[in-house]
Amino acid sequence: FAGRWFVSTGVSGAVWTVLAIANYYTRDLHGSAVMPQDVLNLGTAAEVMGSYTLHVDAKVAGIALLYLPVLALAFVQARLERGRRGVRASWPARLRRAACSLAGAFAILYLGYFSPWPVMPVGDYGWNWQPTYYTYGFLAGTVRATSLLADPVIRPADATEETAADALALAAEYEPAAAEADPQDYPDIVMILSESFYDISLVTDPQADTDYLANLHGLENSIQGHVVSPHIGGGTNHSEYEMLTSNSLMLAPAVTPYNWLDLDGAESIVSYLKDLGYATLAAHPYTNSNYRRDSAWLALGFDETHFEDDFPTKEYYGDRPYQTDSATYRDLAALYEAMPEDKPRFTFLVSIQSHGDYDMNAPELDLVHAAADYGDYDDEVDEYLSCMYLSDQAIGELCDYFTQVYQETGRRVIVCLAGDHAPSFINHIADQSIDQNELQILERSTPYFIWANYPLENAGAASATDPYNRMDLCDLAPTLVEQAGLPLSPFYQYLLAMKQSVPLQTAGNDYMDADGVTRRYGEDAENDQWMSGYFYLEYNNIGTGARRNDALFAPQAG
Repeated sequence: FAGRWFVSTGVSGAVWTVLAIANYYTRDLHGSAVMPQDVLNLGTAAEVMGSYTLHVDAKVAGIALLYLPVLALAFVQARLERGRRGVRASWPARLRRAACSLAGAFAILYLGYFSPWPVMPVGDYGWNWQPTYYTYGFLAGTVRATSLLADPVIRPADATEETAADALALAAEYEPAAAEADPQDYPDIVMILSESFYDISLVTDPQADTDYLANLHGLENSIQGHVVSPHIGGGTNHSEYEMLTSNSLMLAPAVTPYNWLDLDGAESIVSYLKDLGYATLAAHPYTNSNYRRDSAWLALGFDETHFEDDFPTKEYYGDRPYQTDSATYRDLAALYEAMPEDKPRFTFLVSIQSHGDYDMNAPELDLVHAAADYGDYDDEVDEYLSCMYLSDQAIGELCDYFTQVYQETGRRVIVCLAGDHAPSFINHIADQSIDQNELQILERSTPYFIWANYPLENAGAASATDPYNRMDLCDLAPTLVEQAGLPLSPFYQYLLAMKQSVPLQTAGNDYMDADGVTRRYGEDAENDQWMSGYFYLEYNNIGTGARRNDALFAPQAG
């Protein structure tokens, strides 16, 4: 279309160089390549990137320098054209070239990516899609991701309304771990997705001079462990979606859920608790535009939503621009107290304090110091650990507050908190001698706890085979409502029963069994049956072509 070879060469080379640098930074800070879905995330991405300092390291410089040979070629082309007449192609010639280019592109795309013999086998693009970019190439990964945007939910083979209902037979004998509460005594539920809340000691020994998670480790009357999140170093919206809906993103691997999925009337812990008579509230001490959170929460059925203007404390840690967890929990307490008194309450919070980057404060403001040598990441690790220390102190304050609520009002409250993902730099400081399969699961394993201001029936419960007491993030909501003594939905009962055999269904290598062994589909018929049933149920909930059976997701009184 330019009609000049040197213009085409120079401009296209510049475009691909910029994309390459964007891919590098996106992967380094977010754990993934730039994807087609990011078109709807530009506003959120701009806000997130504004908080990071982008360092021009040797790799970025190398990518930029690779543009020089392209520029040299454009210069040679310009010199060859100088003084010649008719070097600018006519419009008919340009259109012929464009038509030939489009025909060639179509042939390449069809033969390479949409024919019966594609470059990337269809089954290889699943929940853990990132490695496919390095196995099959950026173009193959992008083409597959783009093709999924038209119908973002993958339909499992043979999925029907009947297969979803039939799957429940596997969980028919499951007995809840906690006694069912009287409907007049349902506890209030507080669920918190804590920004970048992670224990780096899972993958490295920081030799910190302070126990930065002392309150968490000493929390009595609680169940603790780790949930495995969808991404490493980013992807809060993915974690949030799985936490609220218990739907694995293995069936929607190419989208940001709030931007692409139809959430109107979607079954989630929100709809489940509303069926039980709960008043519901969602809050986030930052802008409501990130991931279209406000409209998404309303579509999920929250009665009320609150954002930065409803968090008046405005308390910060040094020069970091994010409200501290301590201030956020105090503001949340005011929102909680304003909820209806004659109904049980469900409060959902996404915190912001520990969002990256982690080089915003001067070193003298660090509260925790790591003795381990992390080279260029020394300062970031210290600031990050200081954020964890503040989050941990706030957890103590939050539990003290709800203890006081029980003492003064008698309201029973059960609190569940989990981290959304590890910090963006985690793989740069992780011990690379750890088995790579285990390492990628550990880097996804964020702490969680379930605590109550009344005696918790299964306090201290832990896995007999997994020292990290891990479960999938999709299993957290059913585990929470089970411990609260609420009647289970068939879907939640299925997840809790499956967890006994398959505690991780979205852990990179397809799933992890109860013995901590990661498996691919086809290796174990019993576990494969659990996983297939789960996907039938999920597709019945969110699949474009599914006829949802609402009874599968509604609480069933025992």
